[in-house]
Order: sequence, then C-alpha cells, then structure tokens
Amino acid sequence: MTELYGTYQPYFVLLSVFISFFASYCALYVYERVLVLTGSARKLWMVLGSITMGLGIWSMHFIGMLAYHLPVDIAYTPGWLILSVILPVIAVWAAFRMIAEEVSKTSSLMAGSLLMGSAMLAMHYSGMAAMSVPLYMSYDPFFVALSIAIALGVSFVALKLSTIHRRNHHAYLKASSKVPVALLLGGAVAGMHYTAMSAVSFHTIAGGVTHSAMMEKGNYADEMLLGILIGAASLLILLLVMISQSIDRKVALRMADSNQRRYDSIFEYNPDAVCLYENGLLVRINPSAERITGYTFDELRGEGFRKLLFEEDWENISLCYEAALKGQSTPTELRIRSKSGNEIMLSMTMVPLMEGRKVRDIYTISRDITDRKRAERELQQAKAEAEEALRVKGEFLAIMSHELRTPLNGVLGISDILLDTPLDKEQKEYVQLIHRSGLALLYVINDVLDFSKLEAGKMKTGTEPFALPMLVGDVAALYAVQAQQKGLSFSCEVGKGIPEILLGDEQRIRQVLMNLLSNALKFTSEGRIELNVTAEELRTGSTLGQRLPRPGGVILVRFTVQDSGIGIGPKEQEKLFQPFYQTASAANRMQNGTGLGLAICKNLVELMGGRIDVESEEGAGSVFSFTIPLPVYREVVNKEQSEQGIQLH
Repeated sequence: MTELYGTYQPYFVLLSVFISFFASYCALYVYERVLVLTGSARKLWMVLGSITMGLGIWSMHFIGMLAYHLPVDIAYTPGWLILSVILPVIAVWAAFRMIAEEVSKTSSLMAGSLLMGSAMLAMHYSGMAAMSVPLYMSYDPFFVALSIAIALGVSFVALKLSTIHRRNHHAYLKASSKVPVALLLGGAVAGMHYTAMSAVSFHTIAGGVTHSAMMEKGNYADEMLLGILIGAASLLILLLVMISQSIDRKVALRMADSNQRRYDSIFEYNPDAVCLYENGLLVRINPSAERITGYTFDELRGEGFRKLLFEEDWENISLCYEAALKGQSTPTELRIRSKSGNEIMLSMTMVPLMEGRKVRDIYTISRDITDRKRAERELQQAKAEAEEALRVKGEFLAIMSHELRTPLNGVLGISDILLDTPLDKEQKEYVQLIHRSGLALLYVINDVLDFSKLEAGKMKTGTEPFALPMLVGDVAALYAVQAQQKGLSFSCEVGKGIPEILLGDEQRIRQVLMNLLSNALKFTSEGRIELNVTAEELRTGSTLGQRLPRPGGVILVRFTVQDSGIGIGPKEQEKLFQPFYQTASAANRMQNGTGLGLAICKNLVELMGGRIDVESEEGAGSVFSFTIPLPVYREVVNKEQSEQGIQLH
C-alpha cells in the first residue's frame, strides 16, 4: 500500500479558524443570556444556542475537512454525517445545562468536561468516518491521544471560566475579556481538529478505482450539500446574534428611558436645591432651587450661583469644585443672598458625575439650614446666658452666705457665751431658742451654698487617707445621743473585711451620713435607727491604687441607714432626690427644711463615683443606702477586728 499525502488550502484553513473563533464568541454571548434568564426563556435560549453553536462547531470542522485536499474523489455517508451534526449540538447543550445548574465542584467539572469533550471528539471522528474514499485510513495513537487531551482540556477550561465568572457576580463579560477568551476557546477547538487530522493517514488499496463518473457526481453532490449546511449554520448563527443584539438594544433603550424618568423624578421632586453644571456652567436646576433662591433658571443661566455668593465663601467653593473635578465629593456650608435680599444658609454637597474614570458633570445638592442655624445660635445664646446667670447666682450666693454667716456666727458665739452666764429659767430658754434658730439658719445657708456649687460644677472631692471605722464611730456617737434623747434605739455596725485606712473624701462621706441620719431622726418618733457599713466587693489592679506608695485594690463600700419612721410612698420616691422637693405628709410639714438635703447627697455620691438608692413603704420605715468605690491605702492591721467587725450600740 502506498501512503497518500493531502494538502491544505490556506483560505479554507483561515476560514475554519475564523468560524471557530466566531462560534466561540457567539457561545459566550449566549452563555451570558443563559446566566441572566430564568424559566422558559432560559430553556429556549439553551435550545437555540445549542443548535446554532453546535452547527458553528460542525461548520468549522467540515470547512477544515474541505481544506484538506486528496488526489481522489470523496463522498460522505449520510448516517455518519447526520450523527456528526447532532453530536456538537449535544455537547453545547450539556455545557449550557451545567452552567445553568452552577456546577462548582471539581468532580462535577471533570464529569462535565468528559461529557463535552467526548461529544466533540465523537463529532470529529464520526465526521471522518462519514468520508467514503477508495483509500485505507489509519490513525497515529499519539496524535489521537493529543486530540483527546485538547478536547477534554478545552471543555474543562470553558466550564471553569464560567464558575469563576459567576463567583465574581458578573452578569456580562467585558469586551476586553470576551475577545481573548473567544480566541482561546476558538483556537483550542481548531487545534483539536487539526491535531486529529494529523493523526490520520491515507493509503491506496490495490486494484482500487480512483476516478469514476459516479464518484465525481457523488463528490459534487456532497460538496453542494456540505456548502448548503455550512451556509445555513452560519446564517443561523448570524441571525441569532442579530436578534439578540436587537433585543438587547430595545431592553437597553427601555432601561435607559426608565432610568432617565427616575432621575428626572428625583431631580425635579427633591426637596433640596439640585443644580447641574457642565464645564463650569449651570445647565439645569430643580424647582426647589428656584423656590429657595427666588431666581428662575433663565435668570441664573450661564453665571450660576456666583452672583449670589458672599465674597468670603468664594475660596471655599473653589476648593470644593477642584476636589469634585478629581472625583471627590465634598460637603460645605455657605451663605447666599436670595432675590429678595435675605441671607440664606445652605449645607451644600458638590458631587462629581463619573463616566468611567473621568468626571463628566458636576451637580450640587443644597439644603436650606437657615432655620436650623438660627435655632443653634439662639440655643448657644440661651446656654451662654444660663451659664452666666448660674455663675452670677453662684457668686451671689457665695457672697451672701459669707455675709450672712459672719454675723450669724457672732450671734451663735454670743448665745454660747450667754448660756455660760447666770440666767434665770426664762432667759435661758430665750437664749437657747436663739441658738437653735441660728443653727437651723446656718444649716439652710450651708445647704443652699453646697447645692449651688454642685449645680455650677464647682464642687470638688478630695482624696486623702482616712480611717473609715473611726469616721463611722464618730458620726454614730453623735446621733446615738440624739436618738436616746428622743427615746429611740440606735445601733451601728461596721462589717468585717473593711480595711483600716482608705482613700477618699472623708468630709463629703461624713456630710452624706449626717444628712441621712438627720432625716431618720426627724421622721422617726418610735422604734429604731440602724447604721451599717459593709464591704461589697474588692476590686484589684486599679489605676488609682497603683499610684499609691502602697499599691492596693479598690473596695466597694455600702453605707445603709435604716429607720422605722413614717416611710415614703412609691410615687414620692421617684421625686425624692429632686431639689426643693418635700413629701406631702403632715409629719414633713412639721419639720423645718429646704428640700435640698437628699439632692445634695445624690450629687455628692455621684461625684465620688457611687450611687444612692431608697427602699421604703409608707408607714413601715425607710432604708437609704449608697455605695462608693474607695481605694485601699492600708489593709487591716487588727485581725480580730477584720474577722468580727465593729459594733456600736
């Protein structure tokens, strides 16, 4: 047997490569539609796309076959020819089906690649089998294997690209990406075809007839049939692309019209003033801009808002405009003068309208904040006036308290001296009345002054070492005598675990305790009064403690004053710590007071970082308690005291 060598016609080869690229580009076009469509529309595109793309691949294959010229007549077997047409359609349909189902697993990609590649290989080799020539054909295993690898590789790459594209949430490929991908896929399909063609060898058969009238007729008829099929396939592909582009154009026009109406609606009905500029010139304003400025668009055309601006705002606006030209959106505030001559304050944002990476136009959105600015100025003025009034009041109270306390201390001193002189019973009662009245007045003056300082924020707390058990003992001893004189039982207990020396404001703690105990004595006519101090929690590692000569933690101390007095109702408890508030009970009306005591206690406790609470039931007594954090200066020295605490009765 003699081997025959065929030759390729360059024009047909180039045509087959072009059709391969064109078919791949159209396949990507259809792929994009399959991604965005759903339901019956997706199925229709899958069927149409499979037919047209399959015919496109088949056309490339048979144009490549026609490009290969042998010195014999060639005929084609109809059955194998039809099969070679159906197989690429099945391959493309399988690809679209997997893309629609969002295949992402490697195993699924391998299976899909095997299905697509097998269909493409079967298309090629069934097309070769359709050839009827008086020659013997043999295949080189190496090139056959290489064509199989190329077919499977092309299928895998196509499916992998689709999964990567979908994972990135893109509906359409950019033209700069679509052309290279089409070249890659088209070149790979053409490469698979010509690699498979390199695998075949033709040999003469002894005694075979190579030229006959029948073969010439069959060859002519087959070439006509192939030409018709290839032309029909190409026309179908072109028709599909034209229809798709027409549909896309209509959809794009409809969307553009919808977006334009939406934009116009937002522009026209925006309550803020919106202005559009092109090349620095005003080209459009909305009705709100006309309403705010009082000018019509014709009156502002060309010059724009420049004539409305105050000179001191020009530089700021120029900087915002330069930033907008660089693609930056910048807010600012400015003043304009309306047509009626009124000054209007605007909060303006200058926004660039981007087209790609370039600034196409610039528009401004301005809100009228004149009323808001006026309210802010009035509020600031009112605040300043209130602060000034508070300062004047504080100074007045400080001066008045000094002026009142100086003669009052003289009255109290003289009354003390008189009480030490020989007096008859009536005179002594008068002097004692003077002394008690003076002390009550001094108490009121001190309350008013303390509250004034707290209200003005001028009250400061100190941080000095003090012995808490000694402080509580001194206060308890003072009120125990008064309770005994009134026929009440009095008890005081300092719980175990209280450190010997703490850091805090001893004077303010004493003031709060004395205020609470004084109220307990006032409103308790029989029964008991109890003062308890307990350590609730030991907190370690505080910043304040680490700055001390002897580092320690911070202890949370609870002070509790309990009485069996008249009690307080739930509604009155809500207002109890408000300044100048006094309960409406008859017992309260019998007592002298300003209603500032508990308000001062609350402010002092909060100033020391603590909290004050009350639990009470009308007719069943009250429990006032407050907790404050106190840094530990020195731990307990007396172990027995630490374990048992201190009790005073």
